[in-house]
Amino acid sequence: MQKSIYQQTGLAMLFLGIGLVSACSVPPKEESPMTVKHNYIVLLDLSDRLIVQQNQPERDKEIIDHIYSLFEKKVKSALYVKSRDEFKVVVAPQLGSRVRTDIFEDRLYVDMENIPMVHRKRNEAERKTAFEANIDSLYKEAIFSSNPEDYHGADIWKYFYEDLKVDYSRDTLTENYLFILTDGYPIVGKDQVKLREVKDQFPDLNIVLLEASPREKDMEWDRIMTVWEDWFDKIDIKEYTLIKRGAISKEKEQIKEIVNEKLTASN
Repeated sequence: MQKSIYQQTGLAMLFLGIGLVSACSVPPKEESPMTVKHNYIVLLDLSDRLIVQQNQPERDKEIIDHIYSLFEKKVKSALYVKSRDEFKVVVAPQLGSRVRTDIFEDRLYVDMENIPMVHRKRNEAERKTAFEANIDSLYKEAIFSSNPEDYHGADIWKYFYEDLKVDYSRDTLTENYLFILTDGYPIVGKDQVKLREVKDQFPDLNIVLLEASPREKDMEWDRIMTVWEDWFDKIDIKEYTLIKRGAISKEKEQIKEIVNEKLTASN
């Protein structure tokens, strides 16, 4: 016997109700949490240290390449597609510099968020090859004379005062690192201990100063350490490491430990 129209409608409503209950019982899909962003800034002192210190350009390039490899590992750990990491090389202001700073800084900047997903992993080797070639070109251009008197000092303080606020990421889920390759003081001239305060704040900025090369006499290392430490305390930089020029393998290991220690702490 055929069911009446009322019975058919009732059954349809029953099945619809069951479907709605089932749909409501399925928990909503959770969005995957945003990954930590790693922002690597490498600040270069391209003064006469390049020719005064033995093998300095080669040492610099090896250290930069090491930091870049740590950046690549972080990108891989985020499976490429989730990476928001940045890597940039910047040059400290230097009076009379012949380096085409803007051009090189643009070429030596990698922002994973600006790279299409399909190219992030596929073009990794190509990006690194181009990066290394541009580093080589930068140092060839920076070494324009064999006479130390032809070079002016690099003003690291001026970078902090004018440019760091642009390179520093204020994304709340970011680890900011500033690696400074220099041989001595943060400012040029006679007033090396009279550093004006930098008004911009850089919370959670982790600074690693590398290749400091004080004279063996006059306790210059102690003076350099004091200048940097007093200045960092004044501008409220809480995390910093000052590394004296030594065995480059040891310096690279220290860099790796600092980066990995911060990563472990954030997890």
